[in-house]
Amino acid sequence: MSAFSENLRKYRKRKKLSQAAVSKKLNYGYTAVANYESGRNEPSIDTLIKLAELLDVTVDELVGAKMQTEEKQLLAAFKKLNPIKRRIILALINILVS
Repeated sequence: MSAFSENLRKYRKRKKLSQAAVSKKLNYGYTAVANYESGRNEPSIDTLIKLAELLDVTVDELVGAKMQTEEKQLLAAFKKLNPIKRRIILALINILVS
């Protein structure tokens, strides 16, 4: 089983959604998610994005992309900021990388 298949199952269960419920929300047949979780099929990029949004995770989390510890810490801290502070941080980053 791929990291994606395992993560899809894990995040779906965390949201307390059945495979059929997720498939219905995506306007797919009731077995679509079961096929993703078993590894029989893989979603398109568009579907992957929709799944991530539905399950409140990033596409990276869903596909099992590994982030470095420092990146995880930065992202976690950034997510805790209010919108104004986020804009300030983004502006500073843009200045620093220019």
